Amino acid sequence: MITVCNLTAGYGKLEILQDLSLSFAAEQFSAVLGPNGSGKSTLMKAVMGVNRIFAGSIRLEDKELVGMPTEAIAGLGLAYVPQRENIFDELSVLENLQLGCRSLPRDARPAALNELFERFPILGRRQTQRAVTLSGGEHQMLAIAIGWLSRPRLMLLDEPSAGLAPAIASEVFGVLQTLSESGITLIVVEQNARRILQHCDYAYVLREGRLAFQGTAAECLADEETIKGYLGVH
Repeated sequence: MITVCNLTAGYGKLEILQDLSLSFAAEQFSAVLGPNGSGKSTLMKAVMGVNRIFAGSIRLEDKELVGMPTEAIAGLGLAYVPQRENIFDELSVLENLQLGCRSLPRDARPAALNELFERFPILGRRQTQRAVTLSGGEHQMLAIAIGWLSRPRLMLLDEPSAGLAPAIASEVFGVLQTLSESGITLIVVEQNARRILQHCDYAYVLREGRLAFQGTAAECLADEETIKGYLGVH
């Protein structure tokens, strides 16, 4: 679904990704892992057109994304949930969700919200609250829900479990599993390597802007060099 070829990308004059090539299959739950500074978030932003591309290609099926405005990339069916600043704190939960519906026809929005509250019942119970009052897990649920409301074919999520207690992180991973089973392609950057590898289909490990390992989740967990050298877990 997404093919990255010889990509060099970064910020200003700084090159983070170095001649990176990899591909993500349609309807696959993929994890992007690696130590801090390895280029994981840079890859997500490059796909969405929000950082500098020095060289290379990013293709969504037959469409070249490099040089395309971010709003046009989103219009192709991509939803990006960044790690920070991913909701409007001063708006209510419902107002945030209504913004998430903006790409849908007006007459389709009530049904979309009803379906969302079935998938995310906690947001239905919190819909009149200001988003700033939500717990960390509820905050992440809201950010994911906003992305889901655009009816994406592909969702990119950056550190969805960051700062969450283990039990709450499990709930978030469960939501991602459900989205994957519904046919949405997922690409998830995650520091909690062992946990995400229990849910994803395939994993990519980056190191210093280059691809260090790729394989199924089981292959990644079985590779001792990858576990000890790149993931920081034992």
